Amino acid sequence: MKKILVIAGVLIAMLFTGSVYFNPFKGNVKILVDGKIIEADVKNCTVYDVLKEKKISLDIQDIVSPGLNTLVADGIMIKIQRVKEVNITVTEILKADIVRIWDKTLNINEIIDLQNGADGFLEKEVKVRYHDNKEVWRKVFNIANQKKPINKVIIQGTSKIRRMYMMPKRMYVDRVYSLLATGYYPGPEDCGPYADGLTANGMKAGYGVCAVDPKLIPLGTKLYVENYGYCIAADTGGSIKGNKIDLCFDFYKDSSTYNPKYVKAYVLK
Repeated sequence: MKKILVIAGVLIAMLFTGSVYFNPFKGNVKILVDGKIIEADVKNCTVYDVLKEKKISLDIQDIVSPGLNTLVADGIMIKIQRVKEVNITVTEILKADIVRIWDKTLNINEIIDLQNGADGFLEKEVKVRYHDNKEVWRKVFNIANQKKPINKVIIQGTSKIRRMYMMPKRMYVDRVYSLLATGYYPGPEDCGPYADGLTANGMKAGYGVCAVDPKLIPLGTKLYVENYGYCIAADTGGSIKGNKIDLCFDFYKDSSTYNPKYVKAYVLK
């Protein structure tokens, strides 16, 4: 009897000290995976054991909650999120802007399309992460290709002065020259005592007329000359050969103070 009491005391002590582990658990758990709920009757096992028993495979990135080493309890829900990462190429359109250059040598509503615009693009290589086929984040990891946008450039007039030769409301640039520009007055001060005020092709000379070399720029060509404005190639001159242009002014004081300089002359159409 005494021996039995000693053994009983030892067993009770072992139970209280944890030397003997007894888990009477037996119950039911649910597994949420791939949009379905799977039930399992289990006892004394971990989440990993449950998934193994139900032959549910995992990829290395899949997320399991609670963790695989967690001891299951009756009624818990084991959730599995399928994780997938893919690389894609995304093209982003870079919109071109419109740049307006305000020009007092042109009249209001006179517009010259100086440069056509074109959109650019940016090709980005992107890593996208999905949890159960729902995107959770994306990260750009490389710029594969890019093209900068080309801004559309418009010259628009601001002057209210009506000139002898007005430009059509809107014109476009066909090509551009760099010309050495000088100024002239169609009166006797610049053109001699027999000046009749008419150009080589019979137009009345004045602001908006220019002399050119017809071998380079045909007479009748419409031009936009920077810092001068719209003009028509209607005259010639003995010294105007090659890349030269002579700009007509309405007053001698303006032509006489115009210093020779290289300018951009835009051929319009």
